[in-house]
Amino acid sequence: MKYSKIIVMTAVLAAGALSGCAIFSRKPMHLNVSPTIPAAEGSILFESTENGNTGIYLTVRNLANPEKLTSPANVYVVWVNVAVDATPQNIGALVVGKDLAGELRTVTPLSRFELFITAEPSAEVKLPSGQSLLWTSYTK
Repeated sequence: MKYSKIIVMTAVLAAGALSGCAIFSRKPMHLNVSPTIPAAEGSILFESTENGNTGIYLTVRNLANPEKLTSPANVYVVWVNVAVDATPQNIGALVVGKDLAGELRTVTPLSRFELFITAEPSAEVKLPSGQSLLWTSYTK
């Protein structure tokens, strides 16, 4: 029985390596939440990919439809920023379903950054216009 568990685990790890998938190297981190959306919860996993990029797997729960916020918006946008005086980069829209949950999987070449989410009028915005609603920082 003990040997069969070892064989299964070895097969799973080998399959992940052969498929080019990165293995998540950290436990999920909880995102900081703005007092303006106290019921929201967010967690994030960061991974190192084979080519040195940083994979991001972000999940949220209890996040209100952006149209129902005090300052109505159309979409939540996820940003990364390398320094306070740098221009943040839009890395994707966070689509929230009727169940108030959403997720975003993406990759960035950055290895050290602040990640934050804002409510915006469009997913294509170049600069954040709203306040940070959820946030965290990452260093590889």
